[in-house]
Amino acid sequence: MATLQEALLIAFDLQREGRFAEADSVYGQILDAVPGHPPALHLRGLLLAQCGRLEEGCTLVGQAVAGDGSQPDMHTNHASLLEALGRFGAAAEALASAAVLDPERVALLNNFAVRRLAAGDPASAEQALRAAVVLRPGLADPRINRAEALDALGRAEEALAQRRIAALLAPDDAALLGALALRPDAGEAALRRALWLDPARAVLWNRLGARRKDLGALPAARHAYERGLALDPADAALWNNRANVLKGQGDPDGARDVLRRAAALQPDSAPIRNNLSDAHALCGDPEAALAEAEAALARDPVLADARLARASGLLALGRFAEGWDAWESRWSAEPWCRTAGRFPQPPWTGRPLGGGRLLVWGEQGVGDELMFATLLPLLTQSSMNETQSSTAASAGFLLECDARLAPLFARALPGVEVVPRGPQPDPRLSAPDIAAQIPSGSLPRLLLRAEEDFRRLRPILSVDPVRVPPLRRTGRRPLVGIAWHTTNPKWGRLRNVPPADLARALHAAGADMVVLQYGDWAAEVAALAAEGIAIALPPGLDRKDDLDGLAAQIAATDLVVTIDNATAHLAGALGHPVWLLLSHAPDWRWLVGRDDSPWYPSARLFRQGTAGDWRGPLDAVTDRLRALFP
Repeated sequence: MATLQEALLIAFDLQREGRFAEADSVYGQILDAVPGHPPALHLRGLLLAQCGRLEEGCTLVGQAVAGDGSQPDMHTNHASLLEALGRFGAAAEALASAAVLDPERVALLNNFAVRRLAAGDPASAEQALRAAVVLRPGLADPRINRAEALDALGRAEEALAQRRIAALLAPDDAALLGALALRPDAGEAALRRALWLDPARAVLWNRLGARRKDLGALPAARHAYERGLALDPADAALWNNRANVLKGQGDPDGARDVLRRAAALQPDSAPIRNNLSDAHALCGDPEAALAEAEAALARDPVLADARLARASGLLALGRFAEGWDAWESRWSAEPWCRTAGRFPQPPWTGRPLGGGRLLVWGEQGVGDELMFATLLPLLTQSSMNETQSSTAASAGFLLECDARLAPLFARALPGVEVVPRGPQPDPRLSAPDIAAQIPSGSLPRLLLRAEEDFRRLRPILSVDPVRVPPLRRTGRRPLVGIAWHTTNPKWGRLRNVPPADLARALHAAGADMVVLQYGDWAAEVAALAAEGIAIALPPGLDRKDDLDGLAAQIAATDLVVTIDNATAHLAGALGHPVWLLLSHAPDWRWLVGRDDSPWYPSARLFRQGTAGDWRGPLDAVTDRLRALFP
């Protein structure tokens, strides 16, 4: 008679030969003789699983493990059957038990987790990998995979910790270091090491370019993007980002060409279409900018920047009714989204307020506040046409404004309560009799629906006569106030005129000059004086913060010649003669192809014919000045 061990070997050989019925009979005889015999339960369970009876087989293998838990193979096979039955948590536990008995089987835990991650089950994967990390804390792979599972579970900080430990364990793992380098919080050193290990990854060059661009290192950013494009010339994101650098370097035409290529590679990308719209605007083509903005919105109707670009294009083209309606979408874009909902009162729609007062609050910069303030007198006029007569009911209103403008507005609007904007909301702005509120940039939607509506605008500011300095021209030489610089980060490169070029042009026309530009320009003025070009730089005037004093200085001149900055708006709002030097791609408010401004009747516009070339407009200013003051 065969021994128990011999009987097991006979049954196992029959099983391997595919003689399953005979093998099962022998296993049955063994279990009849020795009930609960773990090896027989284990092998018979595997046999039943081979025959498609997974549930029964798994039960038997589980009984075998319960009878003798010292055999790692039993735990491993039990895990396989549990996984096949979809009991993934139990399978992970079984594999962990096997790995406790045989640490080399941590690889099985890792492989199981990889399968579960691929199947979209990060919870089971993380359970298995947690056990693997405990059992073999010095292995990098389980930590890397656990980080992926934790990310999928929304546990980003734990994932980052696992990746950082893995990076210490595997300092030459290019994929791991690349993943860490692509995190938003990664430093340039991490990117550089990742690129040293894997210089052929275009995505890493893209990220390095983005970091350098954020730091203002545009040539270095451009180099990084171009390295990435050499590796992957079909990457639309790299072309898009390279275009942003070109815009920052003052090459909008180059940026536009690059963005056309990006759009061809990825025609359904709303952000690329929006970026192309911006490039068209920077190239002075508002019609093309409008078309691309609408193309972006066709792909993503809620893209805030594209909605703002569409509004700007419509306004630049003089399509005021559509433009002002579209302008209301600005509150979802930067920087307007930061001030949206500042006040709790309902927005004013132009209807009578029933005896309550209206709060008008300034938005954007000083220049914008001045420009939109030209509409304020219309709120108190009684001679308004029928469609706008409801505004006459709002004769009592408050105006919240930049504190630097408060003295000017208080003098210009004696019936209006002017509230300077401070770091904390003024209690007057929440008075119970305030029935509605409106940002000043929304007034045109109610009052300027067509170009003829602009004809009602008049200069609203006046100066303090006590402050007008005694700087009047003597003889026939005109006194010209000059400003040439804006700190606007996007538009400054296009708008700013070299002060020496401006001063030489006006000097050639026989003008005396006085500086209206804020900032410290003493060195530039001294250098021009050495050339024999005298420019007055009045002491004691803060041209940035004392706007009432700056207005008085403007009034003392015969003419202001300036770029598009706050000085232009201040002179225009005073009704003072002001000549604007405009870049080839001016802001929407100056419209297209005009030498006058509907906002400021006293303004004349001198436009660049070619991007970057100020010679043309400066020559035109010189010729006109000579004609006015021969």
